[in-house]
Amino acid sequence: LGMAGAGIGAVAASAPVFHDIDELIASDTAVQPRPWWVKERPIDDPTIEVDFSMMERHDGRDQGQSARVRAIYYGADRVLGAAALSAAELAERTASNYPGYTYRSRALAGSFKRISQGTSPGWAETKDPAPVKTPEERGEPKWTGTPEEASRMLRAAMRAYGASLVGYTELTQEHRDHVIFSYEKGDSNNEKYIGTTIPVTAARPIVFENVPKAYETTEKLVIPNVPLWEIAMSTQGSNELWRSAGTLLGGMANGNTFYNCANLHASTYNFLRYLGYQLIGTIGNDARYVGSEGGAAIMAGLGEASRQKLYTLTPEYGAPGRLYGVLTDLPLEPTHPIDAGIYRFCHSCQKCADSCPPQCISKEKEPSWDLPLTEGKETIYSVKGTKAFYNNLPLCRQYSNETSHGCRICWGECTFTVNRGALVHQIIKGTIANIPLFNTYFYKLGDAFGYGTDPEKAEAWWDLSLPTLGQDSTIVAADAGYGK
Repeated sequence: LGMAGAGIGAVAASAPVFHDIDELIASDTAVQPRPWWVKERPIDDPTIEVDFSMMERHDGRDQGQSARVRAIYYGADRVLGAAALSAAELAERTASNYPGYTYRSRALAGSFKRISQGTSPGWAETKDPAPVKTPEERGEPKWTGTPEEASRMLRAAMRAYGASLVGYTELTQEHRDHVIFSYEKGDSNNEKYIGTTIPVTAARPIVFENVPKAYETTEKLVIPNVPLWEIAMSTQGSNELWRSAGTLLGGMANGNTFYNCANLHASTYNFLRYLGYQLIGTIGNDARYVGSEGGAAIMAGLGEASRQKLYTLTPEYGAPGRLYGVLTDLPLEPTHPIDAGIYRFCHSCQKCADSCPPQCISKEKEPSWDLPLTEGKETIYSVKGTKAFYNNLPLCRQYSNETSHGCRICWGECTFTVNRGALVHQIIKGTIANIPLFNTYFYKLGDAFGYGTDPEKAEAWWDLSLPTLGQDSTIVAADAGYGK
């Protein structure tokens, strides 16, 4: 009680004060309400330190999921043998009726299919569904408005299409020179590229050209040298599925977070096209991202960096959720990076690292500018220029492929993967943002109250009464009676 009292006192001291309704309406709270303890930081100044002078455009083919990259560190035999290990574990757990591998769990996981991307999305166009007509084709002028109006309008539309949090950054020259990928990820994950240099057909370079519209050929992906803004967005996940990580139900959790991304992409693309603007990049197609989704989310203020590094932690729902970033030429008002005490919390908490089966998450006390070696070799899958906790991402993917469930345990174990119904969660998050003294205590408190992953939770899941997709979309809502 004494600890909670201190937290509530900090809450009262930092809560925003509005003097009249005009101030409230003018506030971002009226558009995308964030918890009161979330503070804005200057543009391009997130809580994780960034040095653009150290950063180079990353080659999307050199990422930890790539079979070719994994083979560099762990050998072709281990990479190629992952499927056999996964099949053997599946057979063993099925035979023993292991929690999360029961008849009904196998039926659920085996029948779960997310919406197919089909021929959509492309780099800068969609063919399926057929694109809507442009203003020029309809014989009317393109939509015009202030960047503030455009930002609110686009956020409202994308929320209707299935996005959770939406933020924006301006694509400055610094971002063009250092942040946008130099190559798409492409199909370099294919095992046929193990032991070879990457064929030019495996992935295309991403280039800037003095043209008005983005386009793609079999040889390249082109971004126009015109003023552009990046749209960062998240789609929420199901806490209960993530807490079943280590089972077949936990294996569904990742797909659950981007179940609707094909519709989200096609709808956003057509919305911008109808207004007279373009969308560049793809929502939900891992092979064709314009840059780091986590980086875009951090710069646009959706969340903060984490010790695990692969996921970005949001104040609203922590680790669960997927991130996407696309470009548009619709002028938008940039949103600010945030400080909710989350990245500072990761400095003292290492629950994700402690729970990682292959131990590939950093346990260092402080982040570093220096890229560590991986298995005694140069680390090619991480980007220089952030003061971060660097993790062994190839080992993470390799271990996931060797299991029948895809692991993902750290997502469910994260201290921020909690529900929000009880008032104590709001008090704790507000205290974390203002008084880091209690961070270690809160990490241990999560264990004491049973948060985290457990195979038995996959069986208990069947008796839960959950919202559609297991996702609480009211977390980021404040109107029409939601979230009140």
